[in-house]
Amino acid sequence: MATTISGTLSDTERDAFVSGVNGLATALPIGLTALSPSEVTRLAKAGPATASFVTDGLELASRNPELLTADITAQQVQEKLQLIRNLDVLDSVVGQLKERLAQTAVVAKAEAYEIARTAYVLMKRKNAAGLVEGRDKLAQRFKRQGARKPQEEPQPTQP
Repeated sequence: MATTISGTLSDTERDAFVSGVNGLATALPIGLTALSPSEVTRLAKAGPATASFVTDGLELASRNPELLTADITAQQVQEKLQLIRNLDVLDSVVGQLKERLAQTAVVAKAEAYEIARTAYVLMKRKNAAGLVEGRDKLAQRFKRQGARKPQEEPQPTQP
């Protein structure tokens, strides 16, 4: 069986990566926010569907300060516009990294599962006395599963 994920990731390397990600979060000049699901539902919706409305509205407001209330300046509007654009870029980059990490983990787990399943099958065949405890532990994964039925070939339909 060929594997596509090679190499190791030690606990030290993992901890260094986590520390680096945490360092990136603290390096941002703004504080990151954590919201509960109920807090998210109470916020005005400014997601992907309304993104162009928000940016167009902010650009209009920054060019026409008379549209703003007295407590909001055109400079604040421009800063907010730049902030949301840059946060979208960062979110996209981190999202791509998260997706690639998740997909790499899926492949590594699938390959590890194949190795474990092969070891289990070979252990069952050898039926060695010293492996009974290990075999019984691995067999729990397949408990209450019968033997697989061979798949039948679909019969061509006659016109």
